[in-house]
Amino acid sequence: MMKIDMFKVMRLAFAATVLGFAGQGVVYGKITRGSVKTDTGKALSGVQVSDGINIIATDLEGNFAIDSEIPLGYLFVITPNGYEPATYLQSRPKFWETAKSGDRIQFRLRKIENDAPIGIIAVADPQISNRCGDVERLKQMYLPEVNRAIDSLRNKGTDPIVMTLGDVVCDYFVARGYGYTLDKFNEDFKVKAALYHTMGNHDNDPFKSGDIYGASTWHDINGPSYYSFNRGGVHFLVLDNIVSVNEGAAPGVPGNRSTHTALTKEQLDWVAKDLAALPDKNIPVVVTMHAPLLTFPVGDGEKLKETYRFKNGASELGELLKDFPNVRVLTGHAHKNHYSVTPEGNIREYNYAGANGGWWPAGLPPYKANLPVCGDGSPWGIGIWDFAGKKPTHVFKAFDKPLDFQIRAYDLNNLFVKDEEITKAYLPGNEKNRNVVLANVWAYEPGCTVRMFENGKELEVRRVRAMDPYLISNYTEPIKKEYGQLHKGFRPESSAHMFRAQASTSDSPVVIEFTDLSGRKFTTTLNRK
Repeated sequence: MMKIDMFKVMRLAFAATVLGFAGQGVVYGKITRGSVKTDTGKALSGVQVSDGINIIATDLEGNFAIDSEIPLGYLFVITPNGYEPATYLQSRPKFWETAKSGDRIQFRLRKIENDAPIGIIAVADPQISNRCGDVERLKQMYLPEVNRAIDSLRNKGTDPIVMTLGDVVCDYFVARGYGYTLDKFNEDFKVKAALYHTMGNHDNDPFKSGDIYGASTWHDINGPSYYSFNRGGVHFLVLDNIVSVNEGAAPGVPGNRSTHTALTKEQLDWVAKDLAALPDKNIPVVVTMHAPLLTFPVGDGEKLKETYRFKNGASELGELLKDFPNVRVLTGHAHKNHYSVTPEGNIREYNYAGANGGWWPAGLPPYKANLPVCGDGSPWGIGIWDFAGKKPTHVFKAFDKPLDFQIRAYDLNNLFVKDEEITKAYLPGNEKNRNVVLANVWAYEPGCTVRMFENGKELEVRRVRAMDPYLISNYTEPIKKEYGQLHKGFRPESSAHMFRAQASTSDSPVVIEFTDLSGRKFTTTLNRK
């Protein structure tokens, strides 16, 4: 007897009941080359179309017919290299259409004028709301920084796109009547390049329970919560690894906003079909999702117990990607920089610090503006990728800082933290810290190098897990003093992009040199007293 997946049956039945979709039937369509105003009528054959479950390709006349349950309420086109949707919603390519059984759908794709190598600006966790200057910062800082990065990439001959990595808004404040919703973000985030969204936990509707229903507002405004496309010789796979539960929600009544991290079987089955259709496994693959895929890095001498950070679906995704040698995974959610690689070396994850910096602990009102530094000492900023050369180059660009701001260094002879509840690592009189130099290199990843020099002599450098002293001194201690407690969401993290060296004197300058995978060198000099 065939085993019935009751979870899938319940999900599809719930979607059909709540979202108003009929049962299984055929949806017809055609894909042609054209623009918003004109259609050349030229059929595009071999272009893939999906309902999030099935993937089919157009015939020689550009026609398709998909026998589908339409469980998510839409169809989307997997745009081939050299093309993009003819229709845009603000900055967003409109690659999807709502659908129900019996519908006839038309997709128009247009040639990209400059089919150049891709450039990517990755924006993690903006979490904009109508509180404490969020919207103003979006318009006056985040958006100008992103558009400057777009201009820079375009001037280098790339075709730049912008990819958010989830939590573009915040359900916590939507539920409390602050009213900044997904459509308002799209209206305000006027980037000068194609914008592709990834869904995060805070992007779910706080007034709707269940994973499909909770994402229905996202689907109405942003289309699919998982999809793929091709551009600039790269295959992009945008996934949704947040499962929303949100018990107790009802119209006008927010639920408990509960979620967990997982990739559902339906989504993984779809990923398998998507990857199987790629003609060349050597093609670069960029995967985006909200929550981190890989376990956070550790220091020298430590060993990771697990490769993957979440249990349900992470290792299965890794298995689906095992034959692809050039996979980069871009994620957010943690509000810190963690750059990792699988033991096989084919998957590299760039878990980015939040564009909104350190989220002011929501459980400690009165609310205040976000901090310009994250829980690992990383500054707020964005990831920038350039695929124009032989090897893609990557940099994490801090807001309001020059591009070469990649290191923050400390002389532990003159740095003390007296609050043992925060950390005992920097207590006064700690002999382990005598003449020690500590450097936070937030864009470090396996294969990079960090070197230190005192009076021209190279020092022995160890990669360690440690808390960032700048964060503690400037933000953690003052927050605790003001509120009388330290919210668990803002405790400093012992991160593994910290580097420690023992100097021979107490006052000689130390030069710190960081070399990334592309061979670029970033240096800073720590002048000690």
